[in-house]
Amino acid sequence: MKSRIAAIAAACSLAMILGTGTAMAAPGGHGNNNGHGNHQPSPVTEVASQLISPLKVSFGPNGSYLVAESFAGTLSSISAKGVKTTVVSAPGQEIAGVSYSNGATYYFNNDQGTGPEPGGVLLPARLMQIDRHGTTRQITDLADFEAANNPDGNTVYGVRDASPECLAQAPYLQQMGEVFSHPYSSAPVRNGVYVGDAGANALLYVSDRGKVKLVKALPAEAVTIDAAVVAAAAEMGMVVPDCMLGLKYYAQPVPTDVEVSGQWLYYTVLPGVPGESLGVGKAYRMNLHSGKTQLLAQGLSAPTGIAVDRNNNVYVAQLMGDGVSRLKNGRASNVLPAMMASDVEVSGHTMAALTNALAETGGSLFTMRLR
Repeated sequence: MKSRIAAIAAACSLAMILGTGTAMAAPGGHGNNNGHGNHQPSPVTEVASQLISPLKVSFGPNGSYLVAESFAGTLSSISAKGVKTTVVSAPGQEIAGVSYSNGATYYFNNDQGTGPEPGGVLLPARLMQIDRHGTTRQITDLADFEAANNPDGNTVYGVRDASPECLAQAPYLQQMGEVFSHPYSSAPVRNGVYVGDAGANALLYVSDRGKVKLVKALPAEAVTIDAAVVAAAAEMGMVVPDCMLGLKYYAQPVPTDVEVSGQWLYYTVLPGVPGESLGVGKAYRMNLHSGKTQLLAQGLSAPTGIAVDRNNNVYVAQLMGDGVSRLKNGRASNVLPAMMASDVEVSGHTMAALTNALAETGGSLFTMRLR
Protein backbone atom coordinates (compact mmCIF):
# COMPACT_ATOMS: atom_id res chain seq x y z
CA MET A 1 0.00 0.00 0.00
CA LYS A 2 2.82 2.36 -0.83
CA SER A 3 1.65 5.92 -1.40
CA ARG A 4 3.25 7.77 -4.27
CA ILE A 5 2.18 11.16 -5.52
CA ALA A 6 -0.03 9.65 -8.20
CA ALA A 7 -1.95 7.94 -5.42
CA ILE A 8 -2.32 11.28 -3.68
CA ALA A 9 -3.72 12.68 -6.90
CA ALA A 10 -6.24 9.86 -7.04
CA ALA A 11 -7.26 10.51 -3.45
CA CYS A 12 -7.68 14.20 -4.19
CA SER A 13 -9.81 13.41 -7.21
CA LEU A 14 -12.22 11.64 -4.92
CA ALA A 15 -12.13 14.28 -2.23
CA MET A 16 -12.42 17.38 -4.37
CA ILE A 17 -14.39 18.45 -7.41
CA LEU A 18 -11.90 19.02 -10.17
CA GLY A 19 -12.39 21.62 -12.82
CA THR A 20 -13.75 24.25 -10.45
CA GLY A 21 -11.46 26.93 -11.84
CA THR A 22 -9.15 29.11 -9.81
CA ALA A 23 -10.37 29.12 -6.23
CA MET A 24 -8.06 31.83 -5.02
CA ALA A 25 -8.98 34.57 -2.61
CA ALA A 26 -8.72 38.02 -4.14
CA PRO A 27 -5.85 40.18 -2.96
CA GLY A 28 -8.32 42.24 -0.97
CA GLY A 29 -9.81 39.18 0.74
CA HIS A 30 -8.76 37.40 3.88
CA GLY A 31 -5.32 36.26 2.76
CA ASN A 32 -3.64 36.79 6.13
CA ASN A 33 -5.40 35.46 9.19
CA ASN A 34 -3.59 37.13 12.03
CA GLY A 35 -6.53 38.39 14.05
CA HIS A 36 -6.14 42.08 13.10
CA GLY A 37 -9.20 43.27 11.21
CA ASN A 38 -7.50 46.31 9.70
CA HIS A 39 -4.52 44.40 8.28
CA GLN A 40 -4.09 44.76 4.54
CA PRO A 41 -3.17 41.46 2.89
CA SER A 42 -0.06 41.33 0.74
CA PRO A 43 -0.65 41.67 -3.01
CA VAL A 44 -1.03 38.41 -4.92
CA THR A 45 -0.16 38.01 -8.62
CA GLU A 46 -1.09 35.18 -10.94
CA VAL A 47 2.02 34.70 -13.07
CA ALA A 48 0.82 31.77 -15.18
CA SER A 49 -2.22 29.51 -15.53
CA GLN A 50 -3.34 26.37 -17.37
CA LEU A 51 -0.30 24.47 -16.16
CA ILE A 52 -0.55 20.68 -16.36
CA SER A 53 -0.13 19.02 -12.94
CA PRO A 54 2.30 21.64 -11.59
CA LEU A 55 3.63 19.91 -8.48
CA LYS A 56 6.99 21.57 -7.81
CA VAL A 57 8.30 25.12 -8.23
CA SER A 58 11.67 26.78 -7.79
CA PHE A 59 13.06 30.25 -8.29
CA GLY A 60 15.19 30.10 -11.42
CA PRO A 61 17.74 32.32 -13.19
CA ASN A 62 17.11 35.93 -14.15
CA GLY A 63 13.89 36.31 -12.18
CA SER A 64 12.27 33.24 -13.73
CA TYR A 65 10.39 30.37 -12.11
CA LEU A 66 10.99 26.69 -12.82
CA VAL A 67 7.90 24.50 -12.68
CA ALA A 68 7.71 20.72 -12.87
CA GLU A 69 4.55 19.85 -14.78
CA SER A 70 4.99 16.39 -13.44
CA PHE A 71 2.51 14.09 -15.15
CA ALA A 72 3.04 15.88 -18.47
CA GLY A 73 6.74 15.02 -18.32
CA THR A 74 7.67 18.69 -18.70
CA LEU A 75 10.00 21.09 -16.94
CA SER A 76 9.02 24.67 -17.76
CA SER A 77 10.66 28.03 -17.25
CA ILE A 78 8.22 30.90 -16.68
CA SER A 79 9.35 34.51 -16.81
CA ALA A 80 8.14 37.14 -14.36
CA LYS A 81 5.74 38.29 -17.10
CA GLY A 82 4.32 34.80 -17.55
CA VAL A 83 6.13 33.77 -20.74
CA LYS A 84 6.53 30.00 -20.67
CA THR A 85 9.45 28.10 -22.21
CA THR A 86 9.97 24.34 -22.22
CA VAL A 87 13.27 23.32 -20.64
CA VAL A 88 12.74 19.54 -20.60
CA SER A 89 10.18 17.51 -22.53
CA ALA A 90 9.97 13.82 -21.65
CA PRO A 91 6.52 12.46 -22.55
CA GLY A 92 5.63 9.38 -20.54
CA GLN A 93 8.05 10.28 -17.75
CA GLU A 94 7.41 12.00 -14.44
CA ILE A 95 9.40 15.21 -13.95
CA ALA A 96 9.66 16.03 -10.25
CA GLY A 97 11.60 17.82 -7.55
CA VAL A 98 12.89 20.82 -9.48
CA SER A 99 15.34 23.08 -7.65
CA TYR A 100 17.96 25.64 -8.62
CA SER A 101 21.21 26.93 -7.13
CA ASN A 102 24.33 28.70 -8.39
CA GLY A 103 23.46 28.36 -12.06
CA ALA A 104 22.49 24.69 -11.88
CA THR A 105 19.00 23.22 -12.24
CA TYR A 106 18.18 19.90 -10.59
CA TYR A 107 15.22 17.66 -11.30
CA PHE A 108 14.13 14.02 -11.27
CA ASN A 109 13.26 12.03 -14.37
CA ASN A 110 11.29 9.08 -13.00
CA ASP A 111 10.07 6.13 -15.02
CA GLN A 112 6.36 5.57 -14.44
CA GLY A 113 4.70 2.20 -13.99
CA THR A 114 1.22 1.25 -15.09
CA GLY A 115 -0.49 2.44 -11.91
CA PRO A 116 -0.03 4.41 -8.68
CA GLU A 117 1.33 1.44 -6.75
CA PRO A 118 4.87 0.13 -7.22
CA GLY A 119 5.13 -3.02 -9.25
CA GLY A 120 7.55 -5.91 -9.12
CA VAL A 121 10.20 -4.08 -11.15
CA LEU A 122 12.31 -1.34 -9.60
CA LEU A 123 12.06 1.53 -12.06
CA PRO A 124 14.81 4.09 -12.76
CA ALA A 125 14.67 7.28 -10.70
CA ARG A 126 17.24 9.65 -12.15
CA LEU A 127 18.61 12.77 -10.51
CA MET A 128 19.46 15.14 -13.36
CA GLN A 129 21.39 18.40 -13.54
CA ILE A 130 21.45 21.17 -16.14
CA ASP A 131 24.51 23.35 -15.69
CA ARG A 132 24.78 27.07 -16.41
CA HIS A 133 25.87 26.28 -19.98
CA GLY A 134 22.76 24.22 -20.68
CA THR A 135 24.50 20.84 -20.54
CA THR A 136 22.38 18.05 -19.04
CA ARG A 137 23.84 15.10 -17.17
CA GLN A 138 22.57 12.31 -14.95
CA ILE A 139 24.09 12.56 -11.48
CA THR A 140 22.79 9.20 -10.25
CA ASP A 141 19.95 6.71 -10.45
CA LEU A 142 18.49 6.60 -6.95
CA ALA A 143 16.90 3.25 -7.72
CA ASP A 144 20.39 1.76 -7.52
CA PHE A 145 20.80 2.98 -3.95
CA GLU A 146 17.35 1.70 -3.05
CA ALA A 147 18.09 -1.73 -4.52
CA ALA A 148 21.31 -2.00 -2.52
CA ASN A 149 20.05 -0.56 0.78
CA ASN A 150 16.22 -0.39 1.04
CA PRO A 151 16.36 1.81 4.20
CA ASP A 152 12.87 0.82 5.38
CA GLY A 153 13.18 -2.83 4.45
CA ASN A 154 12.92 -3.97 8.09
CA THR A 155 10.01 -1.68 8.96
CA VAL A 156 6.60 -3.22 9.58
CA TYR A 157 3.91 -0.99 8.13
CA GLY A 158 0.23 -1.30 8.90
CA VAL A 159 -1.25 -2.93 12.00
CA ARG A 160 1.44 -4.36 14.27
CA ASP A 161 -0.50 -5.38 17.37
CA ALA A 162 -3.45 -7.34 15.98
CA SER A 163 -3.84 -10.98 16.97
CA PRO A 164 -3.05 -13.56 14.29
CA GLU A 165 -6.78 -14.32 14.01
CA CYS A 166 -7.60 -10.64 13.53
CA LEU A 167 -4.82 -10.03 11.02
CA ALA A 168 -5.95 -13.05 9.03
CA GLN A 169 -9.16 -11.15 8.24
CA ALA A 170 -7.20 -8.40 6.50
CA PRO A 171 -3.62 -9.55 5.78
CA TYR A 172 -3.19 -6.62 3.37
CA LEU A 173 -3.11 -4.30 6.40
CA GLN A 174 0.44 -5.35 7.26
CA GLN A 175 3.57 -5.41 5.11
CA MET A 176 7.29 -4.77 5.18
CA GLY A 177 8.92 -1.81 3.45
CA GLU A 178 9.33 -2.71 -0.20
CA VAL A 179 12.08 -1.89 -2.66
CA PHE A 180 10.77 1.25 -4.32
CA SER A 181 12.34 4.60 -5.18
CA HIS A 182 10.34 7.71 -6.00
CA PRO A 183 12.47 10.84 -5.46
CA TYR A 184 10.13 13.79 -5.33
CA SER A 185 11.87 16.79 -3.74
CA SER A 186 15.37 18.26 -3.72
CA ALA A 187 17.30 20.99 -1.94
CA PRO A 188 20.71 21.94 -3.39
CA VAL A 189 23.60 22.81 -1.08
CA ARG A 190 27.30 23.25 -1.64
CA ASN A 191 28.75 20.21 -3.42
CA GLY A 192 25.51 18.26 -3.47
CA VAL A 193 21.77 18.05 -3.02
CA TYR A 194 19.42 16.72 -0.35
CA VAL A 195 16.65 14.48 -1.61
CA GLY A 196 13.29 13.42 -0.23
CA ASP A 197 12.58 9.95 -1.63
CA ALA A 198 8.82 9.37 -1.38
CA GLY A 199 9.27 5.73 -2.33
CA ALA A 200 12.15 4.85 -0.03
CA ASN A 201 10.59 6.84 2.85
CA ALA A 202 14.00 8.38 3.43
CA LEU A 203 16.01 11.57 3.31
CA LEU A 204 19.19 11.25 1.26
CA TYR A 205 22.23 13.31 0.33
CA VAL A 206 23.72 13.04 -3.14
CA SER A 207 27.13 14.54 -3.86
CA ASP A 208 27.84 16.27 -7.16
CA ARG A 209 29.78 13.16 -8.12
CA GLY A 210 26.74 10.95 -7.58
CA LYS A 211 27.61 9.33 -4.25
CA VAL A 212 24.42 8.70 -2.26
CA LYS A 213 24.31 8.73 1.54
CA LEU A 214 21.37 7.96 3.84
CA VAL A 215 20.58 10.97 6.03
CA LYS A 216 17.52 9.60 7.80
CA ALA A 217 15.21 6.64 7.38
CA LEU A 218 11.90 8.12 8.45
CA PRO A 219 9.98 6.29 11.17
CA ALA A 220 6.47 5.02 10.46
CA GLU A 221 3.68 7.45 11.38
CA ALA A 222 1.20 5.98 13.87
CA VAL A 223 -2.49 6.64 13.14
CA THR A 224 -5.22 5.38 15.50
CA ILE A 225 -7.78 3.27 13.67
CA ASP A 226 -11.14 4.94 14.19
CA ALA A 227 -14.29 5.44 12.13
CA ALA A 228 -12.55 8.00 9.91
CA VAL A 229 -9.74 5.59 9.10
CA VAL A 230 -12.23 2.81 8.37
CA ALA A 231 -14.15 5.09 6.02
CA ALA A 232 -10.98 6.28 4.24
CA ALA A 233 -9.84 2.70 3.78
CA ALA A 234 -13.25 1.71 2.42
CA GLU A 235 -13.00 4.42 -0.26
CA MET A 236 -9.80 2.71 -1.39
CA GLY A 237 -11.40 -0.71 -1.47
CA MET A 238 -9.93 -1.98 1.80
CA VAL A 239 -12.05 -3.46 4.59
CA VAL A 240 -10.84 -2.88 8.16
CA PRO A 241 -12.24 -5.56 10.50
CA ASP A 242 -13.83 -4.49 13.79
CA CYS A 243 -11.12 -6.26 15.77
CA MET A 244 -8.64 -3.58 14.64
CA LEU A 245 -10.61 -0.60 15.94
CA GLY A 246 -8.55 1.35 18.46
CA LEU A 247 -5.25 -0.15 17.35
CA LYS A 248 -2.44 1.83 15.73
CA TYR A 249 -1.92 1.77 11.99
CA TYR A 250 1.73 2.53 11.21
CA ALA A 251 1.55 4.43 7.93
CA GLN A 252 4.42 4.90 5.54
CA PRO A 253 6.10 8.27 6.27
CA VAL A 254 6.14 9.66 2.73
CA PRO A 255 8.43 12.73 2.50
CA THR A 256 6.93 15.24 0.10
CA ASP A 257 9.31 18.21 0.29
CA VAL A 258 12.70 19.19 1.68
CA GLU A 259 14.31 22.56 2.32
CA VAL A 260 17.65 23.53 3.84
CA SER A 261 18.05 26.68 5.92
CA GLY A 262 21.20 27.17 7.94
CA GLN A 263 22.00 24.00 9.83
CA TRP A 264 18.43 22.67 9.55
CA LEU A 265 16.81 20.35 7.04
CA TYR A 266 13.08 21.03 6.92
CA TYR A 267 10.69 18.43 5.51
CA THR A 268 7.02 17.53 5.24
CA VAL A 269 5.56 14.07 5.74
CA LEU A 270 2.29 12.79 4.34
CA PRO A 271 1.43 9.46 6.02
CA GLY A 272 0.58 6.89 3.35
CA VAL A 273 -2.58 4.90 2.78
CA PRO A 274 -5.02 5.51 4.32
CA GLY A 275 -3.57 8.73 5.74
CA GLU A 276 -3.64 11.00 2.68
CA SER A 277 -7.16 12.28 3.23
CA LEU A 278 -7.23 12.29 7.05
CA GLY A 279 -5.44 15.55 7.84
CA VAL A 280 -2.60 13.82 9.69
CA GLY A 281 0.33 15.33 7.80
CA LYS A 282 3.29 16.79 9.65
CA ALA A 283 6.19 19.20 9.24
CA TYR A 284 9.58 18.58 10.83
CA ARG A 285 13.07 19.96 10.91
CA MET A 286 16.29 18.03 11.58
CA ASN A 287 19.59 19.48 12.69
CA LEU A 288 22.17 18.46 10.10
CA HIS A 289 24.96 18.38 12.69
CA SER A 290 23.36 16.65 15.66
CA GLY A 291 20.59 14.73 13.89
CA LYS A 292 18.06 16.03 16.41
CA THR A 293 14.55 16.17 14.92
CA GLN A 294 11.79 18.58 15.97
CA LEU A 295 8.10 18.39 15.14
CA LEU A 296 6.98 21.79 13.83
CA ALA A 297 3.29 21.10 13.20
CA GLN A 298 0.83 18.25 12.81
CA GLY A 299 -2.74 17.87 11.64
CA LEU A 300 -1.82 19.16 8.17
CA SER A 301 -3.93 18.23 5.15
CA ALA A 302 -1.60 16.55 2.65
CA PRO A 303 1.41 18.88 3.08
CA THR A 304 3.42 18.72 -0.13
CA GLY A 305 5.55 21.87 0.05
CA ILE A 306 7.68 23.61 2.67
CA ALA A 307 9.72 26.83 2.57
CA VAL A 308 11.64 28.99 5.02
CA ASP A 309 12.15 32.75 4.75
CA ARG A 310 15.11 34.84 5.88
CA ASN A 311 13.45 35.36 9.29
CA ASN A 312 13.06 31.61 9.78
CA ASN A 313 9.31 31.72 9.23
CA VAL A 314 8.14 28.35 7.89
CA TYR A 315 5.46 28.01 5.19
CA VAL A 316 3.66 24.88 4.06
CA ALA A 317 1.47 24.13 1.04
CA GLN A 318 -1.42 21.76 1.80
CA LEU A 319 -2.68 19.92 -1.25
CA MET A 320 -5.95 18.99 0.43
CA GLY A 321 -6.09 21.95 2.78
CA ASP A 322 -6.88 25.65 2.53
CA GLY A 323 -3.78 26.78 0.66
CA VAL A 324 -0.44 28.02 1.98
CA SER A 325 -0.02 28.49 5.70
CA ARG A 326 2.64 29.90 7.99
CA LEU A 327 3.67 27.76 10.95
CA LYS A 328 4.16 29.33 14.36
CA ASN A 329 4.24 27.62 17.74
CA GLY A 330 2.89 24.44 16.23
CA ARG A 331 -0.10 26.11 14.60
CA ALA A 332 -0.79 26.84 10.95
CA SER A 333 -2.33 30.18 9.95
CA ASN A 334 -3.42 30.69 6.36
CA VAL A 335 -1.58 33.33 4.33
CA LEU A 336 -2.64 32.38 0.80
CA PRO A 337 -6.09 30.80 0.41
CA ALA A 338 -6.15 28.35 -2.48
CA MET A 339 -7.38 24.99 -3.68
CA MET A 340 -4.88 22.17 -4.21
CA ALA A 341 -1.74 24.10 -3.25
CA SER A 342 1.04 21.72 -4.25
CA ASP A 343 4.21 23.65 -3.45
CA VAL A 344 5.63 26.84 -1.98
CA GLU A 345 9.04 28.50 -2.23
CA VAL A 346 10.44 31.71 -0.77
CA SER A 347 13.24 33.94 -2.03
CA GLY A 348 13.88 37.27 -0.34
CA HIS A 349 10.49 38.93 0.14
CA THR A 350 8.73 36.91 -2.56
CA MET A 351 6.74 33.75 -2.06
CA ALA A 352 5.87 31.54 -5.06
CA ALA A 353 3.11 28.96 -4.84
CA LEU A 354 1.43 26.46 -7.14
CA THR A 355 -2.35 26.12 -6.84
CA ASN A 356 -5.14 24.10 -8.42
CA ALA A 357 -2.41 21.60 -9.21
CA LEU A 358 -4.79 18.76 -10.08
CA ALA A 359 -7.63 20.74 -11.60
CA GLU A 360 -8.84 19.72 -15.05
CA THR A 361 -8.70 23.38 -16.08
CA GLY A 362 -5.01 23.52 -15.20
CA GLY A 363 -2.99 24.82 -12.29
CA SER A 364 -1.58 28.27 -11.61
CA LEU A 365 1.64 29.88 -10.42
CA PHE A 366 1.07 32.72 -7.96
CA THR A 367 3.49 35.06 -6.27
CA MET A 368 2.93 37.06 -3.11
CA ARG A 369 4.98 39.80 -1.51
CA LEU A 370 5.95 38.95 2.06
CA ARG A 371 5.86 41.78 4.54
